[in-house]
Parts: sequence; C-alpha cells; structure tokens
Amino acid sequence: MALWIVATPIGSLDDLGVRARQVLASSSVVAAEDTRHTMVLFEHHGIAGPRLTALHAHNEDDRADQLVALAATADVAIVSDAGTPCISDPGRVLVERAHRAGVEIRSVPGPSALAAALAASGFPAAPSVFLGFPPRKGREGFAREILAHGETLVLYEAPDRVAGLVADLAALQPDREACMCREISKKFEEIRRMPLAALAAELGGRESIRGEVVLVIGPGEPLVEVQSEVAADAGVKDVARALAERWGVPRNVVYQELLSLKDRLR
Repeated sequence: MALWIVATPIGSLDDLGVRARQVLASSSVVAAEDTRHTMVLFEHHGIAGPRLTALHAHNEDDRADQLVALAATADVAIVSDAGTPCISDPGRVLVERAHRAGVEIRSVPGPSALAAALAASGFPAAPSVFLGFPPRKGREGFAREILAHGETLVLYEAPDRVAGLVADLAALQPDREACMCREISKKFEEIRRMPLAALAAELGGRESIRGEVVLVIGPGEPLVEVQSEVAADAGVKDVARALAERWGVPRNVVYQELLSLKDRLR
C-alpha cells in the first residue's frame, strides 16, 4: 500500500519504463491529469485493469484526501500528461498530504523535460534554478528579475509566447547564451543553442512555433542595475554619492573629479 509517483513519456510513448508499466497495471487507482490522455498511453502498452480518476489543478484540493485515504490500504498511482508529476503539473498537494498522513511514498523515475533539457543544453546543471512557466503579465519585469541570477536558469514556455520571452531577455543580456529545447523526444525535436540575441532574431522570423518549449539560459553575469535619483537642487556631495553607488567607485574619488569639472567649466 503506497502512493506511487510515476513518470510517463514526454514525447514517444515507447519511453515508458518496464517498472512504470508494472506499477500502473497493478495499482487499484491511477490519478491522471487528463484521463483521456492517459488512456492513450494505456492502450499503447496494453495496460488494463486500473481505474482512472481525474486529478488536475481544479480538483486536486478536493480529491486529495480521498486518494490519501485509499493509498493507506491499496496502491494508488499518480501520473501527469507528460513527464514527472509535481514538477510543473498537479500532484504536489496530494503528495504533501500523503506525507502528513503517514502514507508510504514510492517513486518510479523516468522522463522529465527539466532533466532532458538541462542535459541537452550543455550548461552546468549545478547550480541551476528552475522557474517553471513565466507569468502572463509583467513579463518584462520578470525577465529582468530572473537575469539577476548568474546561474543556469530553466523555464517552461508555451510555443506562442516563447518568441516574446526570448526577445525580452535578449534586450537585457543579448550575449548570454541560451538553449531552446522543443518537442523533446518527438518526431520534430529541435535543440538550438546560441546567444539570446541570435535566438530572438531566429524565433522572430518564424511564422509559427509548435510544441512545448523548455528554455535553458546559461550562466552569466547577474544583471544588476543601481537606480540612483538626485534632486535638482542637490549639492556636489549628493551627486558624488549617487554616482559612486551607480559606478561602484569610492565616493571621494568621484567628489574630487566633480570639483575639477566644476572648476574647468567656470
């Protein structure tokens, strides 16, 4: 009796592991993000028997306790439409409540777009920051915020929004390298690594982009912008202080240079 976290293919249905198939076939209930999607996987592998129940973002809070109670007396599996549950898909609430209830948690590792893209990018995986899907609003501010990290960054993005995201990032750090991984393990798989400016130009020239995208941004210098405002009636010392903060140099050095400039302009 346990709650089984089972990874499923992110592209080719043949990527389902032998152990994953065995666990899914023997579980009393399989909680699936979309039961229709999971049924296609079951039919492909000849899996019959387990009862499918929907567990998605809109019902997980209500259904989690019921599944936890069932997992205390029978094997229950959880799958997402693709990849490993709980990473950027439903399942976290269920797993957390199972932990609190003392239900045994078992994991069947397998496909993960996050791990696949990190490996394919060639960028350092440690340290790295996984950011999930960007927000739909305030994307320019989001781009500035994430580039403040100097380590490898990993994002998921929808195909119709990835060109805009890359353009926002390229405007801030055009030379920082990135790797776009699209349609991983599928027929039209595409893995492209280049500076953000070049990737933005390439994506901007396409009529359309299809398939889910993982964007990996390589390590680089953190984007740091010091904002200093000086009142119109500020004195030379105030100006020197603001410029010293902006430029990262000693205040007295800036102060002496300003005095010299003032003398020359008289």
